[in-house]
Amino acid sequence: MSRVCCVTGAAGYIGSWLVRKLLGRGCTVHATLRNLGDESKTALLRGFPGAAERLVLFEADIYDAASFEPAIAGCEFVFLVAVPMAHDAQGSSNSKYKDATEASVDATRTILEQCERSKTVRRVIHTGSVVAAALLKEDGDGYKHSMDESYWTPLNLSYGYSNEFLDAYVSTKTLSEKKLLKYNDSPSRAFDVVSLLCGLVGGDSALPYVPTSMLVMLSPLTGDEVHHNSLKFLQALHGAVPLVHVDDAREAHVLCMEPGPTPVSAGRFLCAAGYPNMRDLVDHYARRHPELKLRVTEVAGEEGASNAPRGWACCEL
Repeated sequence: MSRVCCVTGAAGYIGSWLVRKLLGRGCTVHATLRNLGDESKTALLRGFPGAAERLVLFEADIYDAASFEPAIAGCEFVFLVAVPMAHDAQGSSNSKYKDATEASVDATRTILEQCERSKTVRRVIHTGSVVAAALLKEDGDGYKHSMDESYWTPLNLSYGYSNEFLDAYVSTKTLSEKKLLKYNDSPSRAFDVVSLLCGLVGGDSALPYVPTSMLVMLSPLTGDEVHHNSLKFLQALHGAVPLVHVDDAREAHVLCMEPGPTPVSAGRFLCAAGYPNMRDLVDHYARRHPELKLRVTEVAGEEGASNAPRGWACCEL
């Protein structure tokens, strides 16, 4: 009998690759999407090898967390990849929440309860983000000297290059992750929780559009100001730009469900392979791809280089 897994946010960048990987391993996948009527997203998932036999699609939305229960029922592993990216306070489903952060934290609580009621879930695997683990000191004055999973982004600071959207994203990822991991401390817990703090994700995509993380990564070449600002924001948070290939992010998620001789324990894990700064990225593009014109060469963080964390390890891209 194949393992049954639930993947929320299944039509996204990491989510779609994860669905494909799980199907390839013989798993039955319960994949959730906000709108089953969106043929561009359902067709993508139904086109994966094994989908006809072992893929079941469910409509579910973070703003209506009760809608996830049918997808979770009968599953052994639940991959929480979905995150609300926009909040419309006037929308009928959004009006009970003041913002996306409140909606996400409430959905986290509800989904944990659904996993308990299922009586089948053994582990919840959360797609976290390095934005929830900034190296900024608590007072915002410089960086800590090295990185580890114990760090949490202080939410009382004004971050360099931030805006309303990025502030909401940081608080959403941070507070929902704290809510999830707190479950591991419950004396009556029915399963455990693993959170993977993914860096900026790059690599191949099955999507019919360029994923946002790739647009951020490529912004020195495209010149897109909004995405370039997000790149500067990451630099300001960490003193570097944590990167991870989508294949590595996907494999890390799958590893968390393997028993193996040394199974992954519950808790929080960094998922990044390289930590270049913005100058490294710009220099890389110029050196490796001289045929491409750099539209933006401005970088952030050079003025604070002496305070940059010494625990980051840069690698050749």
